[in-house]
Amino acid sequence: MGENTTPTSTRDLVWMPAWTRAQGEQRARSHLSQALGVDADGVWSAPGQLTIIGEHTDYNNGLTLPTITPHRTFVAAKLRDDDRVRMASDNAVFDDNGGQVWEGTLDSISAETAAGWPSYAAGVLWALQEHGLTGKGVDLGIVSCVPWSTGLSNSASVEAAVARAMNDLWKLSLDSEAGLSELAEACTDGENQIARMATGGLGQHAVLRCHDNEAILLDFRDSIPDATACPLYFPDYGLAMLVIDTMVRFHIPGGVSGMRKEECMRAAEELGLSSLRDLHHDPARLNRLVELSDETLRKRARHVYSENDRVMLVKEELSGTGPAHERFVSIGKALSRSHTSLAADFEVSCPELDLAVQAASMAGALGARMVGGGFGGPAVALIRRSLAERTAHAIAQAFRDHGYDDPHFLLV
Repeated sequence: MGENTTPTSTRDLVWMPAWTRAQGEQRARSHLSQALGVDADGVWSAPGQLTIIGEHTDYNNGLTLPTITPHRTFVAAKLRDDDRVRMASDNAVFDDNGGQVWEGTLDSISAETAAGWPSYAAGVLWALQEHGLTGKGVDLGIVSCVPWSTGLSNSASVEAAVARAMNDLWKLSLDSEAGLSELAEACTDGENQIARMATGGLGQHAVLRCHDNEAILLDFRDSIPDATACPLYFPDYGLAMLVIDTMVRFHIPGGVSGMRKEECMRAAEELGLSSLRDLHHDPARLNRLVELSDETLRKRARHVYSENDRVMLVKEELSGTGPAHERFVSIGKALSRSHTSLAADFEVSCPELDLAVQAASMAGALGARMVGGGFGGPAVALIRRSLAERTAHAIAQAFRDHGYDDPHFLLV
């Protein structure tokens, strides 16, 4: 980890703290000045996101329930009077040669010219132009305390912060709900086309459209997902979400989501559906899962169907009026069932993630599951905040007992 995240150790535990807004803005301004020799016109930021439940459903036209993190990406920007683009990232923002300076022009941005870490930020500039939104070149200094490759949408956080900067610098006036949706779509297009990482837009829409102390139900049935705010009052009842970074970084060319998306599309095609979301609108077709020619496709379809159900259950419990303890227990059980489905039916877990979930549950978590694309990265556990240290110690000890690297932790 570089200076960017500055993990702190507490009695042999490694915590990943969030910066204050003032700290992030100062770091971004300083980085732009030192790396590119210019003073910023301003600093813009965007959070990371944590999917409470609803994994691998966005690209299946399904439902998901994310919230945002206190950890943010900060972008210091200076508008130029030509079409050149220069950008510099802090060493720890990206995991592939971050810290270097990238230079190009607005019309030269492509998957080839902006390969690697620049693709996420440059992709936003490319996509905005594809949407008919243009302006002058820009210098960007990018710093972040959103841990990279941890399922917390670091890339979407970078893209959203850049998009917010360009919205103001290019005077796009995309500040309404519809405007933020358009910015999220541009970020999604940029990541798909320039970074060439398959994304359904969950992270991008979450970090641009969700507010502090809430979750949002995103419905990807339409091309631009509908968003419904949902109260997130875990802190009011002494609860928190403990993120457990397993420190496992397993990279698959093209991304896990791209592989699973193709399998889900094949399953939907065999069932005569436009997407697996349509299973909810024709219960008779659900019974036809057994007719799918391949057991793998049956499992992929079963996960998407059951995960959409779990999203609605958690949303209803968060919005409900019944006894709080019963609702939180129900939410915890849904998280644990989600992990079982992701591990057994979607087959994107790994031994470290399974251990994190098991250890958290044995330490008293109400529920836990893996987060993100899979094959590494983090898990999340719904815990009593007063037991955060004890729960983290139990998980860390389980990792040591198995000979794994020590996990890192953060609270949301």
